[in-house]
Amino acid sequence: MSIKRSSFVMSGADFFASEIPIFVNRAYENFEMHTHSHEFVEITYVSEGAGMHYIADEAVPAEQGTLFFIPVGHSHVFRPKTPQKERPLIVYNCLFPVSYLSGLRAAFPQAEEICGFFGDEGLHWFSVKDTAGAYHLLFQELYREFSAKPPGYLAVLASLIVRILTGMYRDRLQTAAPAGDKPQWLAVDEAIAYIRSHYAGSLKLGALAAGANLSERQFSRLFQAQTGMSFTGYVQSIRMEAACRLLRTGRAGVAEIAAGVGYADLKFFHRLFKQKIGMTPRQYRNAALAEEGPHR
Repeated sequence: MSIKRSSFVMSGADFFASEIPIFVNRAYENFEMHTHSHEFVEITYVSEGAGMHYIADEAVPAEQGTLFFIPVGHSHVFRPKTPQKERPLIVYNCLFPVSYLSGLRAAFPQAEEICGFFGDEGLHWFSVKDTAGAYHLLFQELYREFSAKPPGYLAVLASLIVRILTGMYRDRLQTAAPAGDKPQWLAVDEAIAYIRSHYAGSLKLGALAAGANLSERQFSRLFQAQTGMSFTGYVQSIRMEAACRLLRTGRAGVAEIAAGVGYADLKFFHRLFKQKIGMTPRQYRNAALAEEGPHR
């Protein structure tokens, strides 16, 4: 598909209110939008669907969980994979002027290095993958705060944007670091992302330690220091979190949920759930249903 560069430049005046130097939306991408650049910074998160992102003379797959940093002046456009309405490409967009980074730097002096990185005029666009779903949660909260505008929402928006930028900065360092030369905290970060994405499968401490080029003892010590939990305890907590979510929101039976979060032994799952949550899975589901009942 041929995408021509365009001289169309989006102005910040079309998006930013006088006292709100941020704009957040959730958009359905289509084939009508023209290729464009803008006078502001854009961070886009692909929430649903798939397609292509044509940016700076490159064609990049836009898949669910992909996050793009688009600096000022970069010509780009998204295109869904298909024009079928039942298979849309949906993205969250967070826009702000470059000057907003100076405000963040003043409000969060500890993030000076990060704000300086994203404020660099020579910074090229880049993308990262949301392997653990953390960015999706941040963008959902960002959109809710911007749309509802409850008391203190500008402070919450600023803190969320700092978290997003910090995550992208770390991801950028991670991909730029030579193999075998990554800081040790990245080993735990990568392990946590893998656990959160593969908690239902077979997770072996030895395999994750080997992937980080660390001994099991070194890896265990780092993991405990950075999470406050042992490897086994952390895996169990993630699985219980998933089980609670499924019990609250789904209709699957307890045995199916146990298997779905990684436990083939139903008796062990029951015992562990009661130990961690303080009640049986059935009691938890009934309590959740009773709590939601009056609001239905």
